[in-house]
Formats: sequence, C-alpha cells, structure tokens
Amino acid sequence: MHVPTDNQGRPLNGTNSFGEPITYAVTRFRNDGSLALMAVYANAQGDVQTYPLSTSLAAYGYYPMPAHTFINSTYLHTIKPLIEQELVRVDHTIRYGAFNEKAAEIEFLIQDIEARADENREYR
Repeated sequence: MHVPTDNQGRPLNGTNSFGEPITYAVTRFRNDGSLALMAVYANAQGDVQTYPLSTSLAAYGYYPMPAHTFINSTYLHTIKPLIEQELVRVDHTIRYGAFNEKAAEIEFLIQDIEARADENREYR
C-alpha cells in the first residue's frame, strides 16, 4: 500500500480526534471514482483498519477536480501533518446539504497520486 511519506521517506503519521496514531493512504470512492483520503490505524487486536477522512459529495452534484478531494471541516486538524509537509493544499471551502455542512477541497501535491490511488484501491 502506498502511503504519503515525510522528507526522509518514512510514512507520515498523524493523530485522530482521540489522539490515537494514524497513517494516511489515498484510494478511490467506489460510487464516483474520486480520490479518497483514508486514515489507517491498528485496532486493539492489532488488525489494520481504515476509515475515510474524505467525503464524497457526488450526491450533491459536487465532483472534485483531478488530484483533489473534499474533507469535512471536522477533519482538517487531522490532516495538519500533510499540510505542514506540503503534501496537500487547501484550495477552498464549500457548503453543502440540508444542514449547511462545510467541506474543504484539498489538492494533493504528491506526484502520481492518481496512479497510487488506483493501486491502493486493490487493497480494499
């Protein structure tokens, strides 16, 4: 599985909202094929688990540009290590849905991110 790395080539780690360590991976959403940023972590039994940090807004008519994905605003602090390492950039924010949720469109600054996402898709 391809994961974003820091300047020394080590997997880039962060923490989730509970302060637990996570690693990041990029794959694709099944419904629309757009990029999806995932949090990868080991559960209490030591099994590798994932959950999406990205949100698919296809149901609302929003499709990200190539090398982009939408992140719910509640997860922006979770991707701070990616922003600090200049692996992603926040382009703009949008409002969507009946409850006026807020999402940021981020751009991956990682070379060949689309190909890496396709390869990671095989792991799901």
